[in-house]
Amino acid sequence: MMKNYLFGLLFFLAIIISSCGNDNTSDKKTVKEDSVKTEVNEAEVLYDFLEKSGDYINSKGIPALVKANEVYANLKNYHIIDVRKNKDYVAGHINGAVNVKFSELIKYMKSGISASAYEKIVLVCYSNHKASYAASILRMLGYGNVYSMKWGMSAWDKNLAENKWLKGTSNKYASKLVTEEFPKGDKDKYPQIKTGKYTGYDILEARAEELLNNMNFKIKADKLFENLDNYYIANYWKSEHYKLGHIPGAIQYTPKKSLLKNTVLSTLPIDKPIVLYCYTGQHASFAVAYLRILGYDAYALAYGANSFMYNELKALGIGKQFNGEKEIKNYPLVEGNEPSIKSEETPDSDSNVEEKPETNAPVIKKKKVEEEEGGC
Repeated sequence: MMKNYLFGLLFFLAIIISSCGNDNTSDKKTVKEDSVKTEVNEAEVLYDFLEKSGDYINSKGIPALVKANEVYANLKNYHIIDVRKNKDYVAGHINGAVNVKFSELIKYMKSGISASAYEKIVLVCYSNHKASYAASILRMLGYGNVYSMKWGMSAWDKNLAENKWLKGTSNKYASKLVTEEFPKGDKDKYPQIKTGKYTGYDILEARAEELLNNMNFKIKADKLFENLDNYYIANYWKSEHYKLGHIPGAIQYTPKKSLLKNTVLSTLPIDKPIVLYCYTGQHASFAVAYLRILGYDAYALAYGANSFMYNELKALGIGKQFNGEKEIKNYPLVEGNEPSIKSEETPDSDSNVEEKPETNAPVIKKKKVEEEEGGC
């Protein structure tokens, strides 16, 4: 009987020890699952999130631009964010515009204003490269009423245009254009992203914060043409325009079609700087923001084709030139470090936007929107 008693006691203890061991194993499995979660393929999660959220960069509404005359006609209805340096904002800004740093844009959109209360939120910079880039990022984050002002402050005032758009146009490298078509490379891997986040939106927001804290995404024509072989050059035009003449070695990518994951996005290299150029640099700035969010080392050519083949754009029947006489409106500026009180501003005579009634409610325009096929 004693033997049976001891045997039973030992069996009971074995069960207890075994049970404790299973609990410890269970705990380790939980830690292991958490560890696996941190190793999620962030790039895949982000791609899926962006494409399921409406395939943003290939949508009809990109580039999201408004003209200076539309902004002027809606000073009481639109919220204007001036992202230029503070000293330039103080020297002269659009009536009612607020000055916000790029690094503070996300915080401002979350807690500085009620973003959904505005019909449109318009970002303005000098030439509309950085404003387009930032607007692209904010739209990816879900702020679908964010736009940038076409041509930037260069369209608002001639003096402000002197050192930007009027200086940025050139025909310097027009003689180097070629008509030879260059094929896309084989499909490659996608860039890897490491933010430490798990969900698509959290990964996107972390990437957005990083990019808005480092606005180095532009390249000038002189730098590019120094050594074209250093870059993978993507021509972001319609194919029929590409065939008329383009940068040597440039490979054609169709706006609003080519940057889908399941088309030719993966033909872009992950081991070489990518220079994307459009007609004016504004559409490219929107697209480059998207590519950089995804981890590509991408750059927009400042002023686009206007910077190196300005005269040829018209000669080849491409157009898309910056026409100072047509685009510069010379609207009034307000000096000072604080937003001015919106008051008596009225549209000028050449505005194609209907005059708005005196009301605080959003105004629905009946303006015909010109489709920018092939980008801007």
